[in-house]
Amino acid sequence: MPPYAWDPVTPPSRLRAFRRPGRLPGIAALLIASCLPPASMSGTASAAPPPDGESKTEAQSPEAIRTGPTGVEELVKRGNQARRDGQVREAIAAYRKARDLAPHTYEIRILLADTLRRTGDAVRALPEYEAALALNPSRYEAYAGKAQILRTGYDHEAAAVLLQEALERVEPAGRPDILLVLAETRRRQKRLDEAGHLIDAVLQARPGDAPAIGIRARMAEDRGDLSAAIAAWDAYLAARPDDEPADLRRRELHELKASIAALREAASGRASGPVLRELGRLQAVAGDAASAAESFRGALGIAPADDEARLGLAQALRDTGPAGAARAAREFRRLLKSRPGDPVALFNLAALAFAADDAAGEGDAWRALHAARPDDLVALRGFVSYLERQGPEALARAAGATPESTAGVEVAAGVLRGRALLLAAAERWDGAADALYQALRRDPTDPWTLEIAGDILFLNPRLMTTLGDRLRAGLAGGAGSPAERVLLARLHWWSGRGDEALILLRQTVAAFPDSALARSALGEAYQEIGRNQGMALEELKRAVDLDPARVAAHVDLALAILRTGRPKPAEAAARRALGLLPGSAPILSVLGAALAEQGDFQAAADAYAAALAADPADNFGLARGQLPLALAAAGRHVEARRALRGSIPPLPDILYREAWAFARDSFRDRSYNGQDWLAWRTRYRGALRGEEETCRAIATMLGSLGDPYTRLRDPEETAALFLTARGSTSATDPLGRAAIQSRTLATGELPGGLGYIRLGNLTDPGVVAEVRAALERMRRMEGIVLDLRGNTGGLARSADAIGDLFVGPGKEAGVDVGRSGETTQVTGGDGALIESPLIVLVDGQTGSAAERLARTLETTGRASLSGAATFGKGRAQISRVLPGGTTVLVTASEMLGPDRRPIQGKGLQPGKSVEPPAPDPSRP
Repeated sequence: MPPYAWDPVTPPSRLRAFRRPGRLPGIAALLIASCLPPASMSGTASAAPPPDGESKTEAQSPEAIRTGPTGVEELVKRGNQARRDGQVREAIAAYRKARDLAPHTYEIRILLADTLRRTGDAVRALPEYEAALALNPSRYEAYAGKAQILRTGYDHEAAAVLLQEALERVEPAGRPDILLVLAETRRRQKRLDEAGHLIDAVLQARPGDAPAIGIRARMAEDRGDLSAAIAAWDAYLAARPDDEPADLRRRELHELKASIAALREAASGRASGPVLRELGRLQAVAGDAASAAESFRGALGIAPADDEARLGLAQALRDTGPAGAARAAREFRRLLKSRPGDPVALFNLAALAFAADDAAGEGDAWRALHAARPDDLVALRGFVSYLERQGPEALARAAGATPESTAGVEVAAGVLRGRALLLAAAERWDGAADALYQALRRDPTDPWTLEIAGDILFLNPRLMTTLGDRLRAGLAGGAGSPAERVLLARLHWWSGRGDEALILLRQTVAAFPDSALARSALGEAYQEIGRNQGMALEELKRAVDLDPARVAAHVDLALAILRTGRPKPAEAAARRALGLLPGSAPILSVLGAALAEQGDFQAAADAYAAALAADPADNFGLARGQLPLALAAAGRHVEARRALRGSIPPLPDILYREAWAFARDSFRDRSYNGQDWLAWRTRYRGALRGEEETCRAIATMLGSLGDPYTRLRDPEETAALFLTARGSTSATDPLGRAAIQSRTLATGELPGGLGYIRLGNLTDPGVVAEVRAALERMRRMEGIVLDLRGNTGGLARSADAIGDLFVGPGKEAGVDVGRSGETTQVTGGDGALIESPLIVLVDGQTGSAAERLARTLETTGRASLSGAATFGKGRAQISRVLPGGTTVLVTASEMLGPDRRPIQGKGLQPGKSVEPPAPDPSRP
């Protein structure tokens, strides 16, 4: 048997397969264009809230450029026109030439910095802002722009310091603009009183200022004061009556307020526990923690044994702030008396104890959580992080306290995993290798065991050799069991010898045709190594038939079906599995994905909610991120924004370790930008206290990878992109992109019997259903014009699903390059809805997932592209939503164009340019 070396290109967990971009719905399949604007982009139809202190710098008129040699004015004119037309690369190039000719011109620096920042290029924008500050420290624009860049890195305090310095330097006319950015910064830090004073100062200087009123409305929402929020939005709309996104937000709040009022009225008569509990839930959704606590208390007064009301009360008390912490802890402990081992209660008790510097109480919560839920990897990692903070002796004691296997006694797999990780953290490598070997030998296909194996082997790659030696000794003199032979293949695979692993697995299935474990492993290998979905499906179906009690087999099968773009059979597979294994969180998550793919968003939301009830930590990595999307697609936008936070508190150790591990397993460059990624694991050990500080540390860590798209996305940006209602009008922002909340789809008819579809975004969770409906109406059209101009991207899975509607299954749609090499994307689905000729219109702002869709249609020969070169955002991100709602985006792969050249920085090159006649948009 050859020696084995740990190859980080193939992390030993099937969970990594769940996190690839492409067809797979849900987990981390968010292919987001970093050029998407922030939630408060100025311009027509800005996303609510319209103001967030955004620098109001627009393309300066040539008259503003008063210095510099001949030619500068013409370059600025050219840049301004390109920017208005959405040709951002051309605009930036023109501004750079103008800057080089007139390096001491403030306006040119600001134009260039503002354009770079709006396209997500903060690294190059920052020195331009700093140069502008040096040129003219009395102007506000450079301070505002630099502060916003600091804010995206979660360095709110540095942004606030900069803005406070600016107040001493800027001319009086610019002070209100600085105060606006500072107010929004404090609001995001949850320092609402301070933000309120700043807004008062702005309104005193500029009475009726719409941006200030918009921030005031958001502050009222943050406090859960619906009446004040609605009144503020009314005042804002009086100043900006055409702002449709703000009007939509006001309507959402009106509807929520009406629902709460109806429940209050029902409770004022003959109150019942369920009515009061629902009232408390809606008040919590609104952010009114104090009123929610009161309602939940009322429900408990009627039904003291109502555990859901008890949980709601504890969470509401927690959300009231430090004053409610002790009472929240008491309620969580009461809940544990009736629901021992409740994970939400124990995670929260750990968080409350951490905040109170109660190391003993925190340790008790972690130990109870690990004992009650040994299969919860988030809890296990949190426990290990806690012990590492306490020092080597505490870690050694915990490692020594875990039970070892003894003759005749089988230790649970979760216990073995926990023992292996604890021993590895304590650097007791022999014991760690022994526990890991026992767990792997029991089931080398178990995703949770493979996940922990990835953790341990990254800590000490030399353990691969130890595992190989142990297996060699076990196989000496015999063929070995199916599990041992699958483990042998797994070691080959982990060593970077995938083809040999596939051969070994075929041989194992031939020798043990009735082994469900061997069939599962072979099905996985056909997907990941052989890239043969058909053969993979056959093996996975056989594995389920042979052993219907294995959760992993059902999950693998349903996911494999979903990858082929066939959600109905995937739903059927998930429902069959739930009949055998009711309450399984992974299966419920896959069911939710299948339902969402079919457009049944309410049922999908119910399935995701059930998955999170069974596993609030979302170890499977799907439901936490997808529940908000399903709720938003079902029209429940306020609930969607609330659901993004989740029920698990944002503990610093969990946030940081989860982000670190996700980047470890996902980042496309396995050299991690030439650095020791393991060193980042412990860089902040014991130093992180709050959520903001932790996110700033994560942002620094991700920034070290040198990739502008690998970053954190805060909950407000996520909400603006994915969780808000879409308007009925189409609008563009200052860079020619479709405005965030403008109409998703516009259809009409063109002369010659042509159908017209303008697709404004791929961030609307309901976009696939809208396109499907439009194509159903256009079946008889002579041809279709699909307009992707200004579409900056969104969800990769939506792009793929829409491509399936035009192309049908089985066509090669392009090549992506990731850490494991090239992968050919293949279309799926049940068949094309329309076969009419297709032209796709693109421009310089067609980016990311929209470029992916255009590539699919061009590569398959289904359509020709017309217009200008696309944006060139060819790097694909996968994502993980952390507790609290912050999202980690990691670049996992890169798209190649039809010519097999990278799209990144170059875009797709249309073969011709045709400007179609204006459509008749009379049809919805």
